Amino acid sequence: MAALDVIAPRNYHREKVAGKWQKVGTELGMPGAVRPLMVGNWKMNLTPKQGVAHVINILSRCQGIIDVDFGFAPPYTGLDKLRDYLKPEFLSGQFNLGKNVLLVAQDIFFEKKGAFTGEISPGMLSDIGVDSVIIGHSDRRTNLGKYFQIGESVLKRMSPDHLAQDIERLKKIDGANPRLIEALSQITGESNRWLLDELAKHLAQELKDRSGESDDVIRKKVLATLGEGMDVILCCGENAEARAENLTFNVIDNQLTRALESVDAVTFRKKVALAYEPVWAIGEGKKPATINEIDDVHTFIRGLVEKLYGEEIAGSARLLYGGNVNGSNIGEIMNLPGVDGALVGGASLKTEDFSKIIRFGLPD
Repeated sequence: MAALDVIAPRNYHREKVAGKWQKVGTELGMPGAVRPLMVGNWKMNLTPKQGVAHVINILSRCQGIIDVDFGFAPPYTGLDKLRDYLKPEFLSGQFNLGKNVLLVAQDIFFEKKGAFTGEISPGMLSDIGVDSVIIGHSDRRTNLGKYFQIGESVLKRMSPDHLAQDIERLKKIDGANPRLIEALSQITGESNRWLLDELAKHLAQELKDRSGESDDVIRKKVLATLGEGMDVILCCGENAEARAENLTFNVIDNQLTRALESVDAVTFRKKVALAYEPVWAIGEGKKPATINEIDDVHTFIRGLVEKLYGEEIAGSARLLYGGNVNGSNIGEIMNLPGVDGALVGGASLKTEDFSKIIRFGLPD
């Protein structure tokens, strides 16, 4: 990538000039200044010991960096062990760092306790010192649906043989709905097999593509996280179909408006960052969004924040970008007036790449 003519300031105020936002560089610690946020989402990678070694290597390369907040989001198993190495007294003594290094959880459940096998409650995370939680990541909203095999299950249950078994079972049940039996018998008839086959394929594909957390579940997770005093990194983003149909803004409006429904202005300003992650640009080998595409969506999101909370809060809100961010393109991304950091996937597992992301705009 060619050298940038202008390097984005690392700390800044955001002002609106002629209806457009722009960054105005300022000194560290100035009241109301925006400090970028870089978060490494490790997803299902690295054991606790591997994670600690990885973080120590990054901290060594980022000694004295206190004008950018940066965080690490290991799997649940690594949170407690990593916390010991992110305590302010250790960071200050060993790496000349402060409270700007954050421990981040990849997800959360919205209930305080109960029979929810495999889930983690807000209190459990806050008790071990988690600073912030990623909520609504595209992996949770959509991508994991293909692994749960819901589509395949629907395809099997709507097969003629399976429905024939359902019909026989219903006939043996006292009080079974005769209209249901009649409907199932008609749709499994030879003349209607084609309709059943096409309907089954359609539903199976829809569920495979879309099964995941709903906007309502994400809203509950946001409120539960804030209720325990932790910060929120709220993700949004459209899939390839929505992008192709020019529905990007509609999707993001629905996702964010619903998730922030009960979050007041003061809480949003202090505790919430938003991350735009286009689903179609995430993953190894995927084509990243262009700079213009990133700029357009972040401009829209900031406008939405302004509509919800007013111009002052919109100017200081931290909006991150995620989707094939790396050490080579972070400078160009951070040069955009509406971007305040990055939610980083694969590159956060590479010491050199994530260190460059944290050090954007500084000499190597």
